Amino acid sequence: MNVNVSFENINNKKVFQIFTKSDVSQKKIVIMSHGFRGSSIGPARTFVNFEKLLLEKGYSVLRFDQPNCGNSEGDFIESSFKEWVDTTTYFAKKYIEKGYKVALLGQSMGATTTMAVTARSEVKGKIPCIILWVPDPESTFDKDPNKVDEEEGQKYKELFWKEAFETNFFKNLKEYTGGIHLVYGENDKYVSKELRDEAVKRVKAKNQPTMILKGQDHSPWKYDICIDVFKEELKFLGKYFV
Repeated sequence: MNVNVSFENINNKKVFQIFTKSDVSQKKIVIMSHGFRGSSIGPARTFVNFEKLLLEKGYSVLRFDQPNCGNSEGDFIESSFKEWVDTTTYFAKKYIEKGYKVALLGQSMGATTTMAVTARSEVKGKIPCIILWVPDPESTFDKDPNKVDEEEGQKYKELFWKEAFETNFFKNLKEYTGGIHLVYGENDKYVSKELRDEAVKRVKAKNQPTMILKGQDHSPWKYDICIDVFKEELKFLGKYFV
């Protein structure tokens, strides 16, 4: 196992990244995008735990902190959803050009980011499958984008959510032609049941798999339930990385 921990300069900002290459290199990689206020370890180290299983199956893994998050350069209050999409697109394009088959996994707003990346011209049609954990479709926006708000100790501008809304999650979902695996908690406190049900309905209409985790919130999920999700994700990825 070869691990590279470094910073990459993207749009004049130092972005923290951890690239782990599987000992059984098969030129396939899963790029993980964390959620709002999150970091490259994922909620309750979910990304780290899943990474171990992926490496055993021959997948390399890239985890990174979005700009203004975690160890990356910048203040969280300046977080931009557009910049999140730019950064994730940069990494996806980088590994596609290196000859990797690329799958994207996103959690929460990282999943919303993942959906937006699939529509970017640099990578469109080149990502065979995506994994969406509790995406927030952001189907409406009725706040002041210049307002500064605070959530669990982090200040941010409402502009972040306006930018997310403008990417049009459901339009991107409709147009994406690759594989999708969608997972929600039954009792998600951030994503309404109506939006969750709409996302599930649209993914099922594309004959793609979904999971509703009984008794679970947005995040984190119970350890044993995470293990069950990981197993399903490995089966899912196996269908697109033959």
